[in-house]
Amino acid sequence: MTMTARDVPRTPQTAEPGGAVALGAGPNEGVVRDLSRRRGEPEWLLRLRLRGLEGFRSEHLPPWASFLHDTDFDEMIGPGTVDEDERGAPPPALTPGLTALAASEDAYRAIRKDLESHGIRFYSLSSAVNRIPDRIKEHLASVVPPDDPIASLNAALWTEGSFVYVPPGASASVPLQAEIREDYAGVEPFERNLIVADRESEVTYIEGCTAPVYTPERLHLSAIEIVALPDSHSRYIALQNFAKEVDNLVTKRAQVHAGASIEWVDVNLGSRRTNKVPRADLVGPGASAEFIGFTLAGRGQSEEVGAEMVHRAPRTRSRIANQAVVLKGGRSALHSGVRVVVGATQVASSVEWSALMLDSDSRVETIPGIEVDEADAEIAQEGKVRKVGEEMLFYMASRGVTEEEATRMVVLGVATAATRRIPVEYAVEVDRLIELELGGGIG
Repeated sequence: MTMTARDVPRTPQTAEPGGAVALGAGPNEGVVRDLSRRRGEPEWLLRLRLRGLEGFRSEHLPPWASFLHDTDFDEMIGPGTVDEDERGAPPPALTPGLTALAASEDAYRAIRKDLESHGIRFYSLSSAVNRIPDRIKEHLASVVPPDDPIASLNAALWTEGSFVYVPPGASASVPLQAEIREDYAGVEPFERNLIVADRESEVTYIEGCTAPVYTPERLHLSAIEIVALPDSHSRYIALQNFAKEVDNLVTKRAQVHAGASIEWVDVNLGSRRTNKVPRADLVGPGASAEFIGFTLAGRGQSEEVGAEMVHRAPRTRSRIANQAVVLKGGRSALHSGVRVVVGATQVASSVEWSALMLDSDSRVETIPGIEVDEADAEIAQEGKVRKVGEEMLFYMASRGVTEEEATRMVVLGVATAATRRIPVEYAVEVDRLIELELGGGIG
């Protein structure tokens, strides 16, 4: 997919083979060191940040991220306070009726008490560095190391995020979300979430909300890493409704051990540019992963979404189900990658994708990739791109349904594959936001 860089890059660019762009200086090392010093971080974390900075400088940006050359990273993380609206709280006029699961502080306090009684640790990531440094040192960047420009930049500049640890055999009684944390202050431009599900534990984490979200510099560059230890089950639900001026670049990876499972549920409604392709590394026998995604790309939006499954152990299973609706000239690229390495025998994987185009100005690309190194792997793929057909509209009209209402019903039907996997409070809000984008009322 072709992306457009902003007009005047701040740092020099050099074209590289394959369309990549060589990086200039990037963030200033002194600012990164100062960030770590002001936060009172241990030496090992500073080394990780500097490793990320070096990785960012030595890598080449993919074309879809070339606009990062026009971002003043030093200004974004420099000394000073940030207004509440800039930290991610949307303007008050935009929030009524849109934020799901609004709960009182008393309710959140009760949830925190219940979590603690089961040994579940749920802190901000920076707080966890101070409270349980050994556990953070063991797992931070173990799943998302600074191995590409975007992951490297997050490793260097992350400012906040969530840490979750679920002990063996424990189960979080409610879906966790950052707002439950006592120290939650809003969405940060450089977020990093780390979730560790110990043996035979269960956890569901919900990222984002349905209200429009703003960030400084109109950029959200995050990293999510999940460690799913043997026989655990983790579900990560992402509901993305950033303001249409925000660029959203996300690195999401899970390491899934023997008998464990990970479920990614991804709903993308907002942002100007989105690049989010979660990956699951199935490293233990019998591990499994599933990705369920829905994307709505409208005017001025470009969404690169999908999932990648890497089978590294025998008897592993995976499924990718990706749905997109494009309208008003929107753009969407659906990625689906499956890799089976040597030694990963008796693997099964299925890939399903579909796209619905509501007008001729919109565009959909499909980017499949299958690499298999074991002969007994069972891989299935099915996909389709379709339009709202005249025959269907005529059929609906003959029964008194308007074209607008028929289109709304079809789009909401497509979204159901993802919305039925999320709490009903969120599903209702997602449906309303889809109706707003389509031009319908919300009652």
